[in-house]
Amino acid sequence: MTRLEKFIENSKKEENSKIVLGLRMPDGTKEIIVNDNVKNKIEYVCTKYDDDLKMNGVPIFIEEYLFIKK
Repeated sequence: MTRLEKFIENSKKEENSKIVLGLRMPDGTKEIIVNDNVKNKIEYVCTKYDDDLKMNGVPIFIEEYLFIKK
């Protein structure tokens, strides 16, 4: 199972109210994103990131993620 497939599987487990993404930026710094539009963020990740959760065409990686339940 790829990291993207696992991400999608985890997104369906519970009723999620927020998603937290830990991104590794091109300069090596870490950025944390908190978003309450979980459905749109999941769709965005599925279209913009590859199977290893690396952004297409840009050296940005999702290193970790967390779904927060209602």
